[in-house]
Amino acid sequence: MGASEDTLNDELFGRSVRALLEARQQHNPAGILGMVDAVRVLLGAEAARVHVADYALSALCVLSDVGPLDVAYPLEGTIAGRAFIAGDIVVTDHTWWLPLVDGAERLGVLELEFGAAPPELSQMITDLSAVLVLLVVSMRRYTDVWLHTRRAATMTPAAEAQWDLLPPLASVSNEVAVSGILEPAYEIGGDSFDYAINPGRLDLAIVDAVGHGMSAVMMSTTVINSLRNTRREHGSLEDGYRQADALIAHHFGDSHYVTGQVASLDVATGVLTWINAGHLLPLLVRNGTFAGELQCAPSMPMGLGGPIVEVAQETLQRGDWVLFHTDGISESVSPSGGRFGLDRLADFLVRATLDGVSGAETVRRLSASVGAHVVQGLHDDATMLLVEYHGVGPERR
Repeated sequence: MGASEDTLNDELFGRSVRALLEARQQHNPAGILGMVDAVRVLLGAEAARVHVADYALSALCVLSDVGPLDVAYPLEGTIAGRAFIAGDIVVTDHTWWLPLVDGAERLGVLELEFGAAPPELSQMITDLSAVLVLLVVSMRRYTDVWLHTRRAATMTPAAEAQWDLLPPLASVSNEVAVSGILEPAYEIGGDSFDYAINPGRLDLAIVDAVGHGMSAVMMSTTVINSLRNTRREHGSLEDGYRQADALIAHHFGDSHYVTGQVASLDVATGVLTWINAGHLLPLLVRNGTFAGELQCAPSMPMGLGGPIVEVAQETLQRGDWVLFHTDGISESVSPSGGRFGLDRLADFLVRATLDGVSGAETVRRLSASVGAHVVQGLHDDATMLLVEYHGVGPERR
């Protein structure tokens, strides 16, 4: 491609982006479909549809002006699902299926239908779909339409509150990637997680509040927001643990508590530092092998008081995966009475690294496997937070 052709394409893209931004100003905050139609017109497509991923990342539903166009349909065995799962563009005859991804978080799939073979605008199509994602992310906060479409089942008030607490399910930087998931997505109670990719470090936490329903959500919300407050005020992990512990004890009483892992990763050195608040130990996968649980002597769960027993450290290597999880994963039970177990969990992680599956897709598949294991629905919350350490410098994988 010559320099003049590159210049023309750049000018065309610039005009298209300006047209999209102008259309954004002309639509009310609920007008996400107005942006989709603007993309359709700019690309000369006959039809454009957005397939929104549900909370469990197991189904898609077509977006309309008032929410879902029809009932949700499974990812598996569909063209849109194939594009979503693989994260790749799928082209069939006159139709393009483009994953809508915000950084590493997968939102859904854009379907563009052309009357004939698509024009030679492949880069333009992918670039404008990326701009569309940014507009969707900025607009979905102002309306219920997107979140209404995300639900493939009835959601409890407790789950609604818990999902509003969460950061994006996946994020990535040059040095690290993080991916999380919650199940049962529409009835989640006391489990939650949090993370922030800050300059030079990844801060994270996973928590499991005693009980279920709204009372458990109130405790996990208290802990997550307390930990956020501590780190944003430049406090230490120890400060975060002590403040959350005091808040639970003061506001909920002696019989209530929250277990968890509170951690920070120095992305330059790979040093992971964490406090174990009476929680399950994280798992380490290194060089395609399960390297065991990362050991840290437990302090008391937050809310029960007591000293910090240990602040543990582990130096991660390039390519290491660390999985933080709650007991609803490993202790889920099949109808025949068999537990999912740590061995099965570790084996799944190892196979995912060897197969080159992304962290975000790994936790999605693992969550689906736990659901298939229990068959009739989880009896406890099952939450995962997966950290992939890439390291720094040109040798990063």
